[in-house]
Amino acid sequence: MKNKAGWGLAQMLVLCGILIAFLLLIVILVNQLYSGLESIYSDKNGYEYEQIERNVEESSKKYFQKHKDKSYVDSDELILESFLSRDELMPYNKENPCIGYTIKEKEAVLKTYISCEDYETEGY
Repeated sequence: MKNKAGWGLAQMLVLCGILIAFLLLIVILVNQLYSGLESIYSDKNGYEYEQIERNVEESSKKYFQKHKDKSYVDSDELILESFLSRDELMPYNKENPCIGYTIKEKEAVLKTYISCEDYETEGY
């Protein structure tokens, strides 16, 4: 005979199991969606702007070790002397590379500035 007082324990457990299964499925699908979007952007060639600044600064350190008398170097000179590649100046999802320069203020103090299509280091 049917329980007229409401649901029984068995029906409640089945309903909870179905709800948990749907919630788990939703979490998995949302996770896959965001993972897919992340891989779309990370598979592109190019760098973040901060990474481009680090690329120029690291290349400048090597340049200044070789040219101790110099206190200024730009990205064109770094590329010309093979300290930096044009690809290392390319930001994500952009067609044109950034340009930049580094000033050696003291022996171990370097100031690096870059300019890109929609980003520019403060003080450039």
